[in-house]
Amino acid sequence: MRILKLFLICGFMLMAIQLFAQGKPKLEMEISETKINMSAAEKTGESDIVYSPGDTIEYTILAKNVGKGLMTKPEIVDPIPQGVVYLANSAKGTNSQIFFSINDGRQYTEWPIMISVTNDQGVQVGKKASADQVTHIKWMINEAIPAGGQKELSFRVTVK
Repeated sequence: MRILKLFLICGFMLMAIQLFAQGKPKLEMEISETKINMSAAEKTGESDIVYSPGDTIEYTILAKNVGKGLMTKPEIVDPIPQGVVYLANSAKGTNSQIFFSINDGRQYTEWPIMISVTNDQGVQVGKKASADQVTHIKWMINEAIPAGGQKELSFRVTVK
């Protein structure tokens, strides 16, 4: 009985050592922006990149696991920057579920977002929210990111 107890204790200690030896994951995000409709002069660097109403910008998010452990099913949330409007159906992320918020990140749902409005007869009816109401995007990544690995996510906006 004593040998069995010792064997079990050693087994648990070995499992604990293996878990701690793997290390912890650590998320680091790198966000870049690219003006999609650049002029020829902007593309060649002859002029500065200038943003005007109607321009389209693509934001790319690199979600990196800079830790030493496996990051399982991370969730990435990014607010829509001020002065721009989300471009409907532009959010991308392979092997991810994408959710949207129209209330500063308090609630998320898949697109299209349905809201309740009162019609001309005073009756509450459902209506699709517009893309300009989106305040945040959340990606629920359905795969693990190994240590040193990364996941690319993106979305587009239009300058107001």
